[in-house]
Amino acid sequence: MGKLPITTIILAGGKSTRMNGNDKGLLQLNGKPLYQHVIERIESQTDFIMINCNRNLNQYQKAGYPTFIDDLAGYHGPLSGIYSGLLRSTTDWNLFVSCDTPFLPDDLIFRLTQHTTTHYAIYPFDGRYHHPTILLIHKTIITPLKAYLAQGERKLMLFLQQINAYAVDFSDKPSCFTNINTPEILEQLTQSKK
Repeated sequence: MGKLPITTIILAGGKSTRMNGNDKGLLQLNGKPLYQHVIERIESQTDFIMINCNRNLNQYQKAGYPTFIDDLAGYHGPLSGIYSGLLRSTTDWNLFVSCDTPFLPDDLIFRLTQHTTTHYAIYPFDGRYHHPTILLIHKTIITPLKAYLAQGERKLMLFLQQINAYAVDFSDKPSCFTNINTPEILEQLTQSKK
């Protein structure tokens, strides 16, 4: 099987309530915004990159990649960003990654794509936690996703269960999926790098 063309879409559109409302993707780790760390981890693995954000567009646009806001007004969670990204993508397969996971493994896409012949949605499991906001998903899922959102549903894991998504075992690399979603975690990581 040849290499699949894949678009990666960085999800930076949330309200960041646990970060006191600060735009999570723009918070600094080692002198760089979190979303830049994600780009650096993923750019060699993917063909195209886009950024989904709902504020501070001009700052995200500095990275030089297409940037867009959710098509659904208001903050409806990651599924809204996934839906909006699938609408814009030109590739069948699309990887969505949250902007607060700066240590992604260098074989992430390779390992997820091993399951594209049997599943339309694939995400990592680190041995303890599922990471559904790191999601390889086929463009055809846009139809059931649109219907799910139209019903007022927002739960990502529930949707993934409905479409028979597959969890890939990454228990050999749990630290690669560290989420920086509180000021305390960001502070700990900043201190540990000093």
